[in-house]
Amino acid sequence: MTDTAIPAGLTPGPRFDHWSGRAARYVVCDVDGTLVGPHPLATDEVVAAVRRAREAGVTVGYATGRMRDGVRALHTQLELPGPHVLHNGAEVRAEGTTVAAWTLSPTQIDGLLAIASVRTVVYVELYPAAGFMASAHDERARPHWELLGSEPTRIIRRARDLGDEPVLKATFAVFDPSQAGTIVEAVEALGMNAGPAGSPRTPGLVYVNATHPEADKGRAVAHAARHLGVDLADVAAIGDADNDRSMLEIAGTAIAMGQAPDEVRALAHLIAPDVAEDGVAVALDALVAGQPSEVASP
Repeated sequence: MTDTAIPAGLTPGPRFDHWSGRAARYVVCDVDGTLVGPHPLATDEVVAAVRRAREAGVTVGYATGRMRDGVRALHTQLELPGPHVLHNGAEVRAEGTTVAAWTLSPTQIDGLLAIASVRTVVYVELYPAAGFMASAHDERARPHWELLGSEPTRIIRRARDLGDEPVLKATFAVFDPSQAGTIVEAVEALGMNAGPAGSPRTPGLVYVNATHPEADKGRAVAHAARHLGVDLADVAAIGDADNDRSMLEIAGTAIAMGQAPDEVRALAHLIAPDVAEDGVAVALDALVAGQPSEVASP
């Protein structure tokens, strides 16, 4: 049993006994359900906590399934140079420059479009470096377009319609949440990573992100840490959803949000309050403050 103190405001997670208690030099935060809740931007409390962490010398970044444009307003609000993880791990950016990317092949793209073409409960979006394209102009996806702040630029029926434009990620909008598991299985059958996700801002939709088999948040965070020259033992990851599991698995400090499902909490050394209580702000302040209270592990 660990004798490491529990940071104030947090509670022990299932992996607490395996936590080293090392101070975090790089903290990477999920976006939807972590940095933001039902509103498009972070609360004042979260913005202030991010600022305090940076002033204490901690590098803070975000890891999201969104594209660059979809996180632009939050990026401006938080004023963070990164490294950041975008497209569910398919791109790592720092100081406004892409430092790593894993793109989809034409064969993979055609396979994803085929999944959407035979199922009425989904449609698929394709993400190049900027903007996005879709398999159809489906009004059922409008809440997602509003979340992203833009609509599809064009309709794509086959990979050759893209020309030489690289695609970093595809996202299925699943209009019947009960079918999300079927879409995950179909994507995995193509040999790709399938990351289910959701957003408090679009409660009626479930998403399945499809990325290159070597692209996920965990691998991308590891690359970002190497870019900074930071050991993974000195990385803290904060998240709440299934697509955050890979980064929670590798981080020296894994923090799950209070509303995270059991399978995500199972990977956490520590548990923060939920997003409605600005749990990420509590976690950031706790990481900066160190471990002020000696609380016995249950």
